[in-house]
Amino acid sequence: MILLPVVAWTAATVPELTAAPLHHYCPDHEPVISDRYAAAVDWTVCRDSAEGHRLDPRAVQQICVHLQAMRTPKAQAVHAALLQLTGTP
Repeated sequence: MILLPVVAWTAATVPELTAAPLHHYCPDHEPVISDRYAAAVDWTVCRDSAEGHRLDPRAVQQICVHLQAMRTPKAQAVHAALLQLTGTP
C-alpha cells in the first residue's frame, strides 16, 4: 500500500493540490492515481500562469513533496518541470 494525494484534476486549484487528502492505494492503482495528480498539477500551473497568477513557493514545495514520492514517469516529469519553472535546484 502507498499513500497518495487525491484530487479531481478538472477542478484543481493550488490550495486543493497542497491540501489534497491522502489515501492508501494498492500498487495496481498507484500509476493511475499518481498520473491523475500529476495531470492536475500540470493543468493548474499552466492555467494559473496563463491567467498571470504567481506560484506560492510554499505551495510549490508541498506539491513537489507529493510528486517526488510518486514513481510514474509522468509524475517525475511534472516534478522536474515544476522545479525548473520555479528555479529550484
